[in-house]
Amino acid sequence: MTTPRPDIAHVSSAHAWTDNRVHLREAAGAAGAGYRVRLIAVESDVTGGSTGVDVVTIPRRPRLSRMVLSSAQALWLAARSGARVCHLHDPELVWGIPLLRLVGRHVVYDAHEDLPDQVRSKPYLSPLSAPIAQVVAHAAVRVAATADRVVVATETIAERFPAGKTVLVRNYPRLRSLESTAPPASRRDAIVTFVGSLDRNRGSGALASLVRSATFPAGWRLEMAGSVAGPDASDLTARPRTDGLPLVFHGRMSPQATRDLLLSARVGLVTFQPTEAHLNSLPTKLFEYMAAGLAVVVSDFPLWRRLLGDLDCATFVDPGDPDAIAVAVAAYAADPELLDRHGRNARRAVVETFSWDGEEAALLALYRGLIGAPARAAGAAPRLAANQRDAS
Repeated sequence: MTTPRPDIAHVSSAHAWTDNRVHLREAAGAAGAGYRVRLIAVESDVTGGSTGVDVVTIPRRPRLSRMVLSSAQALWLAARSGARVCHLHDPELVWGIPLLRLVGRHVVYDAHEDLPDQVRSKPYLSPLSAPIAQVVAHAAVRVAATADRVVVATETIAERFPAGKTVLVRNYPRLRSLESTAPPASRRDAIVTFVGSLDRNRGSGALASLVRSATFPAGWRLEMAGSVAGPDASDLTARPRTDGLPLVFHGRMSPQATRDLLLSARVGLVTFQPTEAHLNSLPTKLFEYMAAGLAVVVSDFPLWRRLLGDLDCATFVDPGDPDAIAVAVAAYAADPELLDRHGRNARRAVVETFSWDGEEAALLALYRGLIGAPARAAGAAPRLAANQRDAS
């Protein structure tokens, strides 16, 4: 049986097919609106639900092989799909923009992160290779700007692209009914949580020291879920633990399971280090914590303070000081009223301001501008994600 020609192909050679932004928000949102959507992305060892998206997976490969083989494979599959819109999600795919436009496709490039700032923050780049990587990053941005439309995750990234073709689609979460009925934070388990990639720039060093701090509240534990992106996170990921630390590492979990985990916690941590890439970022996990009604302990970055400072939902800390983080958690442990007020205000802020609804509307308007309204009624998308298949 052949699958119908898609209206839109979301394409990634780096992101797993279960990715939050690529699949569960953008691709699923288009499918829910009635577009036929195909997702070409990397295989995953976690599960995903049925979203109305036709999923085609490509193999996971090491970084260099991915940039050459996976990018070529993903772009070939996108061209062969016949999709009217090819929505590309990785810098390594930008070389395909002129080729796809040449064969009559509308191309959307999705800038998840500020690429030049991101490259400057990569710890594996040597002093010799870093300047070369910067030149390549700026060249990739210039090629990406030739797409029909550019989708950006933050206002800062938008400054690198032509205003007339750039659409802001921020990393805000979808609201879930489970979150609206969750108990107040003080009635949940005594858990402080961190979810997402564990590496030095995201504060793995501070997290490893946090639970050893004399100030970390007795009876509480730190629970983490996500991938490990650096050897310095090894202190956090041992299973089972033999050192008696109040620390649990769940490993990689599906996006849905990760958000379920948040509903059992009281406090969420976003203690990223002040790299150029992080200072102007809008981390998905921050808003997922808030949606789940958690009080949040966050790095004291100017952007985050402007965003959350007046909402009475967060404690701002020096992300390089584990004792300061422990003091913030201990303050919540000692004051259930403060904990519940911050969790309640965080939830309200997401419902009123930081939810996916407005971002999805902007993305759908972009698609309508390129190819018109979907031929099928909203909600009529076939449920194909359960029939995930690989490209071979």
